[in-house]
Amino acid sequence: MRILRFVAVTLSLSLCSSAGLASADDGAVALLPFQGAQAAKVRQNVQKGLAAADVDLVPLKRVTAVARNTKGYAERAAKLDAGTLVRTRVRRVEGRWVGDTEVRNAKGQRVEKFRSTSSSSTRLSNRIVAALMKSGRMPVASAAGAAAAAPRAEPETPAPIHPRLVVRPFTGAQAGKIRGAAVRGLRSEPVEFFPNKHFAAKAKSMGVNLKSNSGHVAPASALAVSGLIDGDVLYEDRVWSAYVRLIDGDSAKVISQHYYDASTSAALAKSVQARIGSDFRKDIRKLGVAVPGAAVAAPVAVAATTRGESTSSEKKEKDEPKPKAKKKRKGDRPAAVDIQIDFRVVHRKFGYEDDLRGDLRDYTLKAGPGVGVKFQYYPGAHFTAGVGAQFGIDFEWERLFKIDSTRADGATFPTESQQFLIGLRWRYPKGRWEPSVVLGYGVHRFSFGLSGPPVPGEDNTAGIPSVKYEFVRLGGGFRVAIGKNELFILAASVAFRGTFSVGGIGTNVWFPQAKANGMDALLMMGFALPKGFEIRLSGDYRRYGFDLNPVPPDPPYVAGGALDQYFGGALGVAWRR
Repeated sequence: MRILRFVAVTLSLSLCSSAGLASADDGAVALLPFQGAQAAKVRQNVQKGLAAADVDLVPLKRVTAVARNTKGYAERAAKLDAGTLVRTRVRRVEGRWVGDTEVRNAKGQRVEKFRSTSSSSTRLSNRIVAALMKSGRMPVASAAGAAAAAPRAEPETPAPIHPRLVVRPFTGAQAGKIRGAAVRGLRSEPVEFFPNKHFAAKAKSMGVNLKSNSGHVAPASALAVSGLIDGDVLYEDRVWSAYVRLIDGDSAKVISQHYYDASTSAALAKSVQARIGSDFRKDIRKLGVAVPGAAVAAPVAVAATTRGESTSSEKKEKDEPKPKAKKKRKGDRPAAVDIQIDFRVVHRKFGYEDDLRGDLRDYTLKAGPGVGVKFQYYPGAHFTAGVGAQFGIDFEWERLFKIDSTRADGATFPTESQQFLIGLRWRYPKGRWEPSVVLGYGVHRFSFGLSGPPVPGEDNTAGIPSVKYEFVRLGGGFRVAIGKNELFILAASVAFRGTFSVGGIGTNVWFPQAKANGMDALLMMGFALPKGFEIRLSGDYRRYGFDLNPVPPDPPYVAGGALDQYFGGALGVAWRR
């Protein structure tokens, strides 16, 4: 008897504890403060999504206050009268949003853990909501549950008032991104969007294969769908392209097709979004408004007839503001023109090596002011973002204002300096980066005049050779935009100057066998202004190394070599579009 009583008491306590546990877990859901980037925004969106699904929720303000003043999951659940606790850590990894979500019961024990990813924080919130609902641990309000349990009559598809379209899945790399851009681009047109998943479900219920020829005709007729949009995305020869088609709903006929290309997938998405509406507008109107052939239980999302409205089926894709169409057309392709005008200051230092006789003079110019112009032009960028847009013309010119150089004895000599470069440039835009290479021809001159008319017994020359470097230039560099809005620019370059003529220093008066080679380097920092203008501050360095090769037996001068260096700085304004 004692054994039977003990067993009975034990079973009673077990049942009571089980009942207590069940009642505790039936409490409301509390979203604890999320962690990471955009955590507060994601938490609010998840709260709204669960509320729309009639989940019993604890208000966010109350949860935040309790979480701030208490420690431990079980204690927080008790104070909030919550049966389920949810916490998510939000991160941004390689351009995608990642959310790691934990679900805990009233005792603080983790009962679910899952990861959600998406291209935007808004879509990430929606996926977290979907995963939470799928877990089966979200308590639904009793009234809503009763309503959900009651059978509902299937709504009929209303007759369209505008051409009804289905945007089918695109194929290829980044297909989802380009499809979303197409949807956003058509949003401002007078059309109605029918959700693709409901269109596919209708086709399945009718036993139709949408991949077959004319397989879409039957469900399109039943749903009054006037046309379908589909597309293929390609990445070939470093160019992103998309073929987008409009297909008649009553047949397999392709009404029209348009081609888009760009150097990056993001630029391609912008191009599609900016141009698809105007490209397909006339053909969509020709399709007209179809008449429903049968009723179907599927919601229809009506596209906004004004720019301020949006469709319910596309709100998940609305994660970035729509720029004006004109700006998008300019932004599809890399810049075609880059013009810079600047004020320059140059410091020159010329010196000899192994001056055995000691009869040669070194030369230093402390600061010579001047002006400069730089011009890059890519004609193909007006028409395409592909390979044809990456070849351009490179031109530079600079000149120092007329200055006087002073000899040790006080004599002055008019001094001039000028540089001219022209060549071909090839670039490879990759997001914010734009590396490039250049091949061209250049002339750099630095010359001295006479101090006055010739006077017997007096030297009216500067005693320093003039130079005129002619060279082939081969170099490379990069340009990168920095900051959230790409307001800051950093650029750098380096080039070799294969010199085949050195001017006056290579004549019989000085060193007839002189040989030289040179190089140049540049570092530029800029700040972007509206309308494509930029302010640029740069520093540059040029040098030419000589092998003077004095000619025996009686050369005019004797020296092993020389070094000619130029240190420059510039402040200018540029226009790049």
